Amino acid sequence: MSAGMHLLVSGFSLGSFYAVVALGFALIFGVTHAFNLAHGELIILSGYLAYFLWRALEVHPLATLPLTLALMPVFALALAQLLRLVREPFPMNSLVVTFGVALVVEQALLYTFSADYRLIQPAAPAMVPFPALGLVFTEAQITLLALSLLATGTVHLWLTRTFEGKALRATIQNPQAARLAGINLGRMRMTAFAVGGLLIGLAGPLYGQTLYLYPAGGLEATLIAVVLTIFAGVGRIPTLLLGGWVLGLAESWAALALGANWRELVSALLLVLLLILRPEGLKTRPEA
Repeated sequence: MSAGMHLLVSGFSLGSFYAVVALGFALIFGVTHAFNLAHGELIILSGYLAYFLWRALEVHPLATLPLTLALMPVFALALAQLLRLVREPFPMNSLVVTFGVALVVEQALLYTFSADYRLIQPAAPAMVPFPALGLVFTEAQITLLALSLLATGTVHLWLTRTFEGKALRATIQNPQAARLAGINLGRMRMTAFAVGGLLIGLAGPLYGQTLYLYPAGGLEATLIAVVLTIFAGVGRIPTLLLGGWVLGLAESWAALALGANWRELVSALLLVLLLILRPEGLKTRPEA
């Protein structure tokens, strides 16, 4: 496979995953205006759960998903209950509270797993050729791309085709009007956290197969989620994917052309440029 095709495969796979990382954050922020700084730490926690099952019990990485998908919504809903105790000004106080939660999770992971870098990766990764396209994918790339697109597509259909999803979008657009229309805002709040928790439960094992797990790694995931949410606009899944692909392609190019050590620097510069050039995002309103 040529270097150009390798860059495209790697970039689109990574970018699709970044969209999943940001989507859970965007839904929770859109409904509650809670600036969840613990989002990345919860993803890392989910990744460590998958790593433990894979390493200690020799469970296939995909087989860890039922546990993480079941547990992470519980953590997310527990965080929602904690944020109910936060007083005004809610956005600022929620930032402080979730920052404290992030520190607690990070220190718990550091105590349990140490600061060593860990990766969920079989000794001999399976390669899957696509002769018609002239491409060769690793099993991890196929899993990352397929599950990421499946997750974003499913959430998009849920938001646009179901009553619950439309009610959630109405709450994001105008909470007062949604309340007058008979929508239970408390229920929408819990729904946003539950769906966000499911996405965290999916993102964790994928993160562990794609990037190195370490206790302080949640900061990078949170930064990606925040900036892509600002760039795309709350509730805009197509533009969230576009932003993820731009970031994924930029990181893949940096790793290929400059070396893996430049990946984080190039991505950080791109994120800063996105904030400077498009601070209002591609779209400022949720999907209609």
